[in-house]
Amino acid sequence: MSMNEGIAVVTKVVSTSVRRAPEPTAVLTREDFNAGPISLDEIEPGLWLGNASAAADMGTLEKHTIRSILSIDSVPLPVHITDHPNLRVRHIQAADVPREDLIRHFEDSNRFIADSLAEGRHVLVHCYFGVSRSATIVIAYVMQKYRLNYEAAFQRVKAKRIFVMPNPGFVNQLKLYGRMAYRIDRTNERYKLFRLRLAGDNVRKAKRLPTECMDVVKTDPGVTQESPEPYVYRCRKCRRVVASRSNLLLHKPKSATLAQSPAKVGREPEATLEEEGTSDEAECDGQPQMNADGENVADHVTHVQTAVATGSSPSSGGGMNELAEQVRRSSISSEHSNRSSEKDTPMCNKIFFIEPLAWMTDIYRNTQGRLYCPKCTVKLGSFNWVMATKCPCGAEIYPAFYLVPSKTEYSTVVQNVQVTV
Repeated sequence: MSMNEGIAVVTKVVSTSVRRAPEPTAVLTREDFNAGPISLDEIEPGLWLGNASAAADMGTLEKHTIRSILSIDSVPLPVHITDHPNLRVRHIQAADVPREDLIRHFEDSNRFIADSLAEGRHVLVHCYFGVSRSATIVIAYVMQKYRLNYEAAFQRVKAKRIFVMPNPGFVNQLKLYGRMAYRIDRTNERYKLFRLRLAGDNVRKAKRLPTECMDVVKTDPGVTQESPEPYVYRCRKCRRVVASRSNLLLHKPKSATLAQSPAKVGREPEATLEEEGTSDEAECDGQPQMNADGENVADHVTHVQTAVATGSSPSSGGGMNELAEQVRRSSISSEHSNRSSEKDTPMCNKIFFIEPLAWMTDIYRNTQGRLYCPKCTVKLGSFNWVMATKCPCGAEIYPAFYLVPSKTEYSTVVQNVQVTV
């Protein structure tokens, strides 16, 4: 037999063995899976943590007098459970991946568990295996009920169900929940960054900002408001307000090396949902506050104020205009350095990283680009949803929306009124 003939025979055999794949079902249900043996444990009186097999078995539910089920899974439970007249079933659709946003469900899930227990209804919280997603929800409930930090609540739950193991992303969300005093604080800077990074992940996939992530875009501070914020940043050319002080996203400096402008990092961020390490906080403690020129803010302000009082220039060849500019820059740098979400530690003031704002029209349909003043169209900065941007201090920010200090100026409400009039 020749080589060609052998190939023909093999091809014929393979072709006859191919079978048509079954038609996919329109709706995926829990009946399509098998979560293994029934497994559930009582974390505290009336509160159970288990797997999908336990939640789908009526005998198990009746044995433990379970009348409420909180399901955290990709698909809902079978119909004979969800439609049962004696059961109260709540489904949270979520996948067991680090970037899944579970923290937004903590308040509702805590309320569901507390209300059921108050009515004398035993509650089963479950996911597929009862290890990660459902364990995260139960730990959040224990944290809120007993005002515990993550580690204490985790050990309390683990003592009752030995193989609980939230994935790293859920662990960070639980720690953030504790930092926010067991409630969703939308003004918390860490929470803002968390939501922004989730939005960045979605933009990377969809190549545009999805509807469900529109909440990360804040209102335009330049639009007339009943109670405007007193401290704002304006375009230096036309004085149009482009950001409020509350829109700033501060970060700690990572190195003393100076650069001329922010640089894009040629890679995607690896761990976008992780918290800042405590080592960075320790390194910043006790350092003097520095201005944009790398000088000690307190020393520099004292030096400039002395020069103003004596009528002399702080540097040879300088005039009063330069002196006033140095005072302004020093005060802005000091204000920027003093604001911190956690400790009174110096913050970077090389570049103004801010939240996405409604006047940034290009951010809705592009993954990266430039930011132009909505009034005079001068370039104010840039944005990047999908790649980390390196600040001159060395910190990598993702996603990044930044204003260049030389293009903007710090202003108070009195100055705004004067400019408007």
